[in-house]
Amino acid sequence: MAAFTLSWTVILTAAAAFALGFASTFSTSHSTYRIPATVQNGPAHARFEVDTPGGKLGIQSRQSLDAPMLSSINSSVFDWWYFDAVSLDDPRESLVLTFFTSTADAFPFLDSTQESVLIAYAWASFRNGSSWSGYLPATLATVDISGDGEAEADGNVSSGMWNDTGLQWNASKEDLSAYEVSVNSPELDVKGKLSFTSIAPHVGWVNLVPDAVGSVDMTIRGSRLDFVGAAYHDKNWSDRNFTESVRSWYWGHGRLGAYSIVWFSYLAINDPTNTTYVSSYVARDGETIVDACDVSLLTVRPTGSPNTTGSRYPPYVGDIPDGFKLDFALREYQRLRVNVSTESKVAGDGEYYMRWTGSIKGEVVEVGMDSSSESVLESSITGVAVFEQFHMLERGSS
Repeated sequence: MAAFTLSWTVILTAAAAFALGFASTFSTSHSTYRIPATVQNGPAHARFEVDTPGGKLGIQSRQSLDAPMLSSINSSVFDWWYFDAVSLDDPRESLVLTFFTSTADAFPFLDSTQESVLIAYAWASFRNGSSWSGYLPATLATVDISGDGEAEADGNVSSGMWNDTGLQWNASKEDLSAYEVSVNSPELDVKGKLSFTSIAPHVGWVNLVPDAVGSVDMTIRGSRLDFVGAAYHDKNWSDRNFTESVRSWYWGHGRLGAYSIVWFSYLAINDPTNTTYVSSYVARDGETIVDACDVSLLTVRPTGSPNTTGSRYPPYVGDIPDGFKLDFALREYQRLRVNVSTESKVAGDGEYYMRWTGSIKGEVVEVGMDSSSESVLESSITGVAVFEQFHMLERGSS
């Protein structure tokens, strides 16, 4: 698989040799990274392994997951911090805040006219069906990570500030289970915060907070966005251009009944075998059932209306589904089957990239040993989700 094998499975080690191309300071108590806004020359090296002494992810290693994963930001790499929340009462209400370190060459969905590699982006959708997005370039990004498993004097174990944008995040608990992302931007005419506390344990992959109780209180150009919902935080990075890695990418997270789910299904570009790579996370009442990258544990397929290409798989640019079918393997002989329906478009160009919020409905079944029979254990489980797709291969391309 291409570079994304690394960025969606097990992650980095704080002890790895890692020459930083941007300014950084380290002490026994914390690490501070100062990332410049200009493109850096020379190769960029990525961290892709996690230090798990005794087979466990320690506090210090957990905190290092929020640190920059690249030694520098040249024109062909990307690294970003992602936060979102969707209302449990109405999935049309959502908020996404992303802190990018990338050029548009590396991640082509950014504004190619921007010279800064530091972009703070916000997307919001409202229950009246409207949506809004805006972004600002930063002059400097500062990321502080506690290095000893304890909060710093200001109470934070992880924080990031994209200078001159008014956007920043802070994590106050040593296990990274509680975050606050704030926005105070007169230029965007946005002010407020997203706060959340994890309801599920931390797991050793890129989803730092797979599911959380999120509270949004934000005013966006005079419109109030105020809801409680399902929140999420992850981190993505690569040491190569996005278009050199991805053919298709399906990702999402949601909560239905007592279940929290995260899914990711990926096809690499220029892979004649169309090998599918997945990451699967399922928890029930905060207890993890599945967190693995075994392709046998998850199947994700698009669904579409008749006479459309929405359900085509493998997909091509322009294939827009009505939703997705998810099939998670749980405990032995048990499966969680979920139908995801698109309700609100939050972002996207209608061809290469789309993000939606929507409703989800599922059931848990027990499958017979010979797979010829099954019985329903839980039915009509409902909830909400945020989900997205990237399709990067044109029809007719080799």
